[in-house]
Amino acid sequence: MAKAAGRLAVLSKNAVAIGGVRVTTISIANEPIDVTDKDSNGVVELLAVAATKQITISVEGVYKDPVLRDLAFSAAGSPLLTDITFKFADALAAADTVAGNFFLTSYEEGNPHDDGVEFSAEFVSSGSWTVS
Repeated sequence: MAKAAGRLAVLSKNAVAIGGVRVTTISIANEPIDVTDKDSNGVVELLAVAATKQITISVEGVYKDPVLRDLAFSAAGSPLLTDITFKFADALAAADTVAGNFFLTSYEEGNPHDDGVEFSAEFVSSGSWTVS
């Protein structure tokens, strides 16, 4: 894998980068299907397909605009966002962008008396996603 500057990874909503982000993290979870039985001789056997798959994206940053705060605290709005994209830092690769529906599971904002306002948020995928 080639080296890449982490600052080049971008999380966007509706094709607009979320402002103030310093750290982006993306992970994928594949839940295995255990088919171990008495004939397995005590060795775990897993199917070649996942029971469930889910992408988690988390961000941390310095407060710059109210986009995520407004989404998180909206009494009427839905936390299911249908316009989220994550661009990997090594954008020269063929599969450099993940797009899909993501649910905003958490938002946190810290307000230290002697520093800038910081935030963190986490999103989990809902349904299938595309990689392009």
